[in-house]
Amino acid sequence: MLELEEVIYYWKDRLLPHPPMTSKHWPDVVKDTISYLEQLQNLKKGA
Repeated sequence: MLELEEVIYYWKDRLLPHPPMTSKHWPDVVKDTISYLEQLQNLKKGA
């Protein structure tokens, strides 16, 4: 689970403006991904 925490912290510090890749802007995509990973991490810690 440590690897997931490292990924979350890595991306939290690197949310910089970037041209849109999809209908959302890149920082929004990354923030949504981090949020999802944090939810998974919390579920696993509670299990």
